[in-house]
Amino acid sequence: MRSKEKVATYQDLVVISEGENNEPLIDVRKYDATIVVSYEKKDMLPYLGDKIFVRSAVAERLAAANKNLKKLGKFNLKIVYGYRHPEVQKAYFEKRRAELLVVNPLMSSEGIDTQAHQFVASPMVAGHPTGGAIDVTIISKEGISLDMGTKIADFSDPVKIRTFADSLTQIQKENRLLLKDILIKVGFAPFYGEWWHFSYGDREWAFFYGEKASLYKSIDFRVKK
Repeated sequence: MRSKEKVATYQDLVVISEGENNEPLIDVRKYDATIVVSYEKKDMLPYLGDKIFVRSAVAERLAAANKNLKKLGKFNLKIVYGYRHPEVQKAYFEKRRAELLVVNPLMSSEGIDTQAHQFVASPMVAGHPTGGAIDVTIISKEGISLDMGTKIADFSDPVKIRTFADSLTQIQKENRLLLKDILIKVGFAPFYGEWWHFSYGDREWAFFYGEKASLYKSIDFRVKK
């Protein structure tokens, strides 16, 4: 298991073999309807509607994590993102690449890709298009998010969104550790570059646990209308 200091780079992930065990994508709430689901972005609306989908083993582990969380108090998991269509991931990545090229016109293509990946995962290795990655937080019984120091996907302070950022209050540190510990206990891997991002079965997961290959690869999935 990796230390808290290590945030995987594109180079770390691209050398991990890509596997596929053919688990289906299912509604994230299939095994626990009390998990709160609420997209903060509307980019998946054309593909999935307002439902969030993940691989079946991810949904099972989230149900187990939510059960464990409830034993500690009147809390609940809130999922704001799961599967992302590869087209959406590519669009985000290409947008970031283009922005970097404006300020670094002489940088090599590989260098641009590496820098862009620090903000938006490269489609080559991204976890969301596999159905293995989630963006998640903890809420109270009143539906109020616990204080994590920043909002999900608030990149205005890239240092503060790191799980173990120094500038956090004690309460914020404890809340982040609670989220991390609850999810690691059921097999998720944290991405220490973003406190809200966790995964199971993707390359980030394989990197964190020292596996030679992922369980999932990027797939093209849409809800039939």
